[in-house]
Amino acid sequence: MPALKRAVADAEARSVRTGVAISDAKGRVLYRHRVGDAFTPASNMKLLTAAGVLHGLGPEFQFRTVFKIEKGELLVEASGDPNWLRGTEHDPELVFGKVAHELKKRGLVNIRGVRLVHGTFVGPTRPEMWPKDQLYTYYCAPTGGFVLEQGTFVMSVQRSGSRRAKVGLVAPASGYGIRGSITEVSARKGAVYGAIDQGDAIKVRGKFYKKSPRVEIKTAMVDPAKWYRDTLIHQLAKAGVNIHPNAKTSSVGVIYTHATGLGPALKRMLEDSSNFAAEQCMRVLGAQTRSDGSLAGGAGALHKQLTSLVGYVPEGARIVDGSGLSKENKVTPGLMLVTMLKSFGGAHGTVLKDSLAIAGETGTLRKRFAGTNLIGRVRAKTGWIRGASSLSGYVEMPDKSVRWFSILMNYGRGRNGLNKDLKLIQERIVKAVAGIGAN
Repeated sequence: MPALKRAVADAEARSVRTGVAISDAKGRVLYRHRVGDAFTPASNMKLLTAAGVLHGLGPEFQFRTVFKIEKGELLVEASGDPNWLRGTEHDPELVFGKVAHELKKRGLVNIRGVRLVHGTFVGPTRPEMWPKDQLYTYYCAPTGGFVLEQGTFVMSVQRSGSRRAKVGLVAPASGYGIRGSITEVSARKGAVYGAIDQGDAIKVRGKFYKKSPRVEIKTAMVDPAKWYRDTLIHQLAKAGVNIHPNAKTSSVGVIYTHATGLGPALKRMLEDSSNFAAEQCMRVLGAQTRSDGSLAGGAGALHKQLTSLVGYVPEGARIVDGSGLSKENKVTPGLMLVTMLKSFGGAHGTVLKDSLAIAGETGTLRKRFAGTNLIGRVRAKTGWIRGASSLSGYVEMPDKSVRWFSILMNYGRGRNGLNKDLKLIQERIVKAVAGIGAN
């Protein structure tokens, strides 16, 4: 165990407060250091969120979005479904096309309007403590009862050979127009561009290097429910279903229900570290178990499910969001380890374990553990925000048994560039974990 102790000591010598908890699959403690201290976990918070969501909703849970006609109006009942993504079977164009088909099959080519029924998905779309200067970024995307494309819109930019680059809205297919332009330039330096959601159109601006290949950029929506409704109306119109004030006031009830599973959202949450998936699933947990789909309701529901799962949540622990983007979250390495043992190592743990990134192969671990014999053997969740770095998961031993670990590191938020060194120390710790007791 000397290599493990040296790695932890190296981190502490850099004034990085480090907590480490390690056990075998039966929960027997192999090593511990500051296991009861509270740390900001960064995106390791998503391990707790995924565990609580699966425990509360169950592996067979489905997000079910209901479309019905009442008094000539198309009503859509919110499910908080996070899986409406282009290029999948839940692509909004495909789903809304099915809705249009069901309307036309009933002779409803004109309807009086479209109304979104939000249910308990109320309140702010983002946690209050998220960085206010980053709310336009894809990783700060808003949540709610109705969200497409993980709360973002996607723009394509490519050279046109003229003064202005060719710009297009890729998704969602809302029919929104584009204002402004992006200028093609001959120098790579200073070529910066972006897009802004203006509610009924997208404004673009900036400079695009004319030798660059086609690129796609993601930007957070301002109002995801508006995008949802406008995209639905646009797709209905394309299919020949229009809004008309004199449409029949028929009430035929449910015409279509779209269902998706929990697994894809958990995989995006853990493998790709999707903040949106974590916050959205937490809100759905609140809606389903407490009839409160607000952010606060989701956080309360998560705390309750974790308490049910592990038996306790340590004093001093604090859950303020589901993604770990806030520095106000506080958890202990001990809580992380026990949660993983109870959930990822439990009866329904396969879906969680399969959702973790794999060292050297997938997700946020694709470029980690290079040059080691741990490629393909480590599955874990990474984490980083200013002042916090983390890595928690398990390593597979040669006999196919596993060892669980949680590494939480906190340091001064102004120390830029430190994380690359801490990631190497984390990998040293995991390598040492794999070597405990080896001959």
